[in-house]
Amino acid sequence: MMAGTKQVNLGSLKKGQYIMIDGVPCEIVDISVSKPGKHGGAKARVTAIGIFEPIKKEYVGPTASKVEVPIIDKRKGQVLALMGDLVQIMDLETYETIELPIPEDMEGLEPGAEVEYIEAVGRYKITRVVGGK
Repeated sequence: MMAGTKQVNLGSLKKGQYIMIDGVPCEIVDISVSKPGKHGGAKARVTAIGIFEPIKKEYVGPTASKVEVPIIDKRKGQVLALMGDLVQIMDLETYETIELPIPEDMEGLEPGAEVEYIEAVGRYKITRVVGGK
């Protein structure tokens, strides 16, 4: 089991939740379950998109099987500086500073702005700008 993940039954996952596929944390965009057949249990087909890279991943397995799910930590931070294609933010609880690539199509990123970001398996991503100065 990877650090920053937990195990859950494949059959318990729903659209909008997260799953690890090939070591990549992904958000589930579609999940379909087949009926149990004569020679085995129900199977689930999961289609997901990577959280950090827009990669489409698929996973098929028995609904009773265990799968890795990334533990997503949602946090708030404040933008300290914009440096080229990087943004430096400070966590509003721990006061640690983190440098992240600036997400595409992100409006309102400026020093002093408050942002929400997520941490999963040791990686970070800004999800939205909460408010300006």
